[in-house]
Amino acid sequence: MLLTTAARRSAAVGIAVLLLAAPTAAQAAAPPAPVNSVGVLSLLDSGGNVLAAGSTAAQPGFSAALAPASCPAGFSDAARLSAIRADGSVVVISATTPLADPLQPAKVPTSPVLADYALGDGATVTLECLSVRGGVPVPAATVFSIGLDIAGGAFTLVPAPVVPTSPPATNPPVTDPPTAGPSTGPSAGPSTAPSNMQTSGVANGKTNGDLASTGTAALPLLAGAGLLLVAGSSVLLWRRRQAGKRA
Repeated sequence: MLLTTAARRSAAVGIAVLLLAAPTAAQAAAPPAPVNSVGVLSLLDSGGNVLAAGSTAAQPGFSAALAPASCPAGFSDAARLSAIRADGSVVVISATTPLADPLQPAKVPTSPVLADYALGDGATVTLECLSVRGGVPVPAATVFSIGLDIAGGAFTLVPAPVVPTSPPATNPPVTDPPTAGPSTGPSAGPSTAPSNMQTSGVANGKTNGDLASTGTAALPLLAGAGLLLVAGSSVLLWRRRQAGKRA
């Protein structure tokens, strides 16, 4: 009886040890990140959501890979995806994709069936930034990467992303609005004066009408002056005649 109880306890302890060791064994199948990796890739499904796991037989296994940052300067013409097998061999799993905006995080659409590439029990997916020189793609010295732990017909990403989550924002940076210049005030409106207004008669602040009014007012003064002149001449002639008679 005691032996049976001890055996049961030993079996239980052994099962617990196996269960605790199982995750470690599964994670060990994913190769470590390459030494030249500078960021963790996000693998996206057809809806743009970040994957944490998937099927190697799915068509596709994922729909795109998104880098956490833009490509380095001089290597932002295009990008492509590759898979590094556990034995170190490399296979390209996407087309060379031109990058529309070099300032945005690099994104490569693809539709791989991972089972077609004989990745074994683990592989690393890398995104290479490229400089296209004379039609020949030249890869940058660094890559973005994510590990694949493959068991049976399923894969798990290492390191595991937080799910649910969304890919990094790709909106352009917000710039400060331009500083408003000094106000110049409202512009002068169009003149309301008629275009045929006569201005040639303006002289010394008086218009033609003013001159006409001034001339009309001076007529009585001129007539009075003429009468005085006639009267004065008559008196002078009369005095000369009287003086002649006396002589």
